Amino acid sequence: MLKVATASVNWNNIDLGAEGAVPFPDILDLARQAGYTAMEYNPSFGDDPQVLLDEAGRRGIAWCGTYQPVDLVSGPLAQDVLDTIDRRAALLASLDCRDMVVAEPGRPERIAIAGQVPTDGSASLPPETYPEMAGNLHAVAEVAGRHGVSIHFHNHVGTWIETPAELDALMEHVDTSRVDLCFDTGHYAYGGGNALAFLRQNPDAIGYIHLKDVDADVLAEAKEKRWSFLEALRHVIFSPLGEGSAEIPEILSTLVSSRFEGWVVVEQDTCKGDPTETARQNREYIERQLANM
Repeated sequence: MLKVATASVNWNNIDLGAEGAVPFPDILDLARQAGYTAMEYNPSFGDDPQVLLDEAGRRGIAWCGTYQPVDLVSGPLAQDVLDTIDRRAALLASLDCRDMVVAEPGRPERIAIAGQVPTDGSASLPPETYPEMAGNLHAVAEVAGRHGVSIHFHNHVGTWIETPAELDALMEHVDTSRVDLCFDTGHYAYGGGNALAFLRQNPDAIGYIHLKDVDADVLAEAKEKRWSFLEALRHVIFSPLGEGSAEIPEILSTLVSSRFEGWVVVEQDTCKGDPTETARQNREYIERQLANM
């Protein structure tokens, strides 16, 4: 009923450094062991399309998208940035992969106040920045579209677009026929929003999902102790699916009832114990939920 995939972040969280990272193509073996048949491409895998196709095909894995940070707030995008998008989109197309997830890069001043962004807007961008950001997203979509690749904007903790108010302010200026959302359920809840309500209210604006849950106790402690995003990741702020506060069963039910056709990519970022086993448990949780619908 849903197209479910996984991401390399479940094993290799680059936010916390590269120590212990699982190399390519071994990471594909672990994804397959966890039962996934689709995975997001990561630049650390290299850029030889034949190698990527051969290694994934040998394991019965399809490529489903990629995560691409882009500085959207420093003025119109320079040609070298657009050229990077062009090359990445061309590579994706050669892998029969038609989705690129674009997000603002993490900002130190925002990473420091993750989940604690003032509601008065004092730590947010000025209003005139949002139409500029939207224009840059439209420019990215134009370049990627030449290769048949769709752009999905990702709301992300630790960036300029974390809170519900910030996401709303940006989306007022985005043409969702050109750029829709990669809606991250865990990041939205972490940033103070109700992911289920947003999903139900904006079904036509969402073309791709990063599925996460949030540990409410860890989130409360993170706010009390004013942890940064990185510190919260170390304390496993994103819980196994169904064990947190992001209403994952209801989100899955909503996706099914709305006949959602995009990818649903399971991300937990950090976990307790073996990441392959955690990834498998998350996949099996989704399967149990879907079987009961």
